[in-house]
Amino acid sequence: MNVQVMVTVSGSNQADLIRVLSDKTHALGGKWLNSKISHIDSYVAGLIKIEIDADNVEKLTAEFKALDINVEAVNLGRVTHEKSTPLDLCIDGKDRPGLVRHITQVLSDNSIIVENMECNRLGVPAIGGTLFTSHFKIVVDEQFDKAGLVASLQDIAEDLIIDLSA
Repeated sequence: MNVQVMVTVSGSNQADLIRVLSDKTHALGGKWLNSKISHIDSYVAGLIKIEIDADNVEKLTAEFKALDINVEAVNLGRVTHEKSTPLDLCIDGKDRPGLVRHITQVLSDNSIIVENMECNRLGVPAIGGTLFTSHFKIVVDEQFDKAGLVASLQDIAEDLIIDLSA
């Protein structure tokens, strides 16, 4: 039976580390479903979602740990195939305190899963303040109400520019 495992790796970057991790996964019959890998200076940190036979989870974790990196694995359970739709949500507007909290509360209230979130603040002299810009990768289910989400987000502040696309 295949399961999904969320693996966090971190440590000093080694030559070909990412290739070695993927080779070890493949050798045990696993496949990377999604990953985020970041390097800062000589340090690497990554989050990898892997689908693999349940009998190979411990072997995979041991193989990763043998590379002298920090490894944490969380078994997410058996593979399920729910009907969901990934969307891009971009929100821009004049910056204000609590904006990220309000946006994430609206997303939570609408049972929306946030897969990735990037928020930035940019100083813009022309508006005499700071511009908030964000990009969310979200996942919605079949009952998703696009108009309701946009209206709820617009209730946060009238100046928000909201773009929601597939």
